Amino acid sequence: MRKILIVDDDPEDKFLLQIAFKENQIDNPLVFLGDGLELIHYLEQNQDSDLPAFVLLDLNMPRMNGKQALRELRSDSRWYGIPVLIYSTSTNISEICECYQLGANCYLIKPSDYEELIRMVAHTHDFWTQTAVLSEA
Repeated sequence: MRKILIVDDDPEDKFLLQIAFKENQIDNPLVFLGDGLELIHYLEQNQDSDLPAFVLLDLNMPRMNGKQALRELRSDSRWYGIPVLIYSTSTNISEICECYQLGANCYLIKPSDYEELIRMVAHTHDFWTQTAVLSEA
């Protein structure tokens, strides 16, 4: 089963996501990373492994933010086939458009309600692991 990479520096958001995946009985291994730099290092160190099912990427993080990480991912052909889902509180239209221009596959606004988070995790997982047909490269 392919891993899901969750890149977020907020411990509370990570905890809530971990519980939401567990409540939905999603068995994919979850890998939590604290910023974009950790994401790039993780992918470099695990390049012989299967690509992750998807990356859930926050925007506002230290060292390397989500947009910088997205730019880095999309500039390297080894990682072009990884679905990158932005996961942010920002509802700013220009920021959302910029993320799509940089190559984001999806932009999810962090829910303020836990039940909504549970539903979002279930739908997102089902779509990206069962419904979407993805390129190998």
